[in-house]
Amino acid sequence: MREPTRKGGRPRVVDREAVARAVVEHGFVELSVSAIARRLGVNQATLYRHIGGQDDLVDTGVTLLIKQAAWPAGGAPWRELLEGAAWTVWGILRDNPGLMMAAGRRLLANDELIAAFNRLCLDLIGQGLPPDKATLAVDFVLDLACNTVLSRDLMLAGAMGGDREPPPAWTGNFDPRVLEVITRAAGPGHEEWFAGKLRIALDGIERMFVDMR
Repeated sequence: MREPTRKGGRPRVVDREAVARAVVEHGFVELSVSAIARRLGVNQATLYRHIGGQDDLVDTGVTLLIKQAAWPAGGAPWRELLEGAAWTVWGILRDNPGLMMAAGRRLLANDELIAAFNRLCLDLIGQGLPPDKATLAVDFVLDLACNTVLSRDLMLAGAMGGDREPPPAWTGNFDPRVLEVITRAAGPGHEEWFAGKLRIALDGIERMFVDMR
C-alpha cells in the first residue's frame, strides 16, 4: 500500500506528536492502531515506526493530555495545590471517556504523571509535611479522582446500561433514599459528588497539619 500524499505528491509527515494528537481527537473508546492510521492518512507500517503497539498508542495520548493540563502553580498553599491537582486529574478523565479503562495500571507509570506527582510531594514537604505524609496526601487525592471517575464509568457502562436507569439489583436492594443519591452520583450529580468526597479528604489532610503544630 502506498502512502497517501498531500497536494503536490509529498507524503504526509507523521511523528509521535501527530500520533498523540490523533489519539486525543479520536478518543480512547475503540481506539486502535488501524483507526489512528486511517485518521492520519497513512498505513499501519508507517505508524509502527513511531509507536510500539496498542499500549504505546494509548500512552502517547495520555502523555499529551497530562502535559497540556492546567496543573496548579507550584508554591501555592497546600490545600489549593491538592485540590487543583485532583480537579485536573478528574477533568482529564471526565473529558476523555475510556481513558482509565484503556490505560489501566500503565497510567501510574506515565512519566508526565510521575513528574507532576513528584512536584506536588516536594511542594508539601516544603510546607512542613514529612515525606511520608506528603506522599500519602498526594496519592490519596489523585487516587480519589481516578477511582471516582472509573467507578462512574463502570456503573454507566455496565450496571446502569445505555438507558442510564438504575439496574434491578439496585432497585431491589437499596433503600429508595440511598438509591436516589447513588443514581444521581453516577449521573448528573457526579461533579458535586466528587467535590464532596474531595472536601472530606482535604479536611482530613488538614488535620495532619494541625496535629503537627
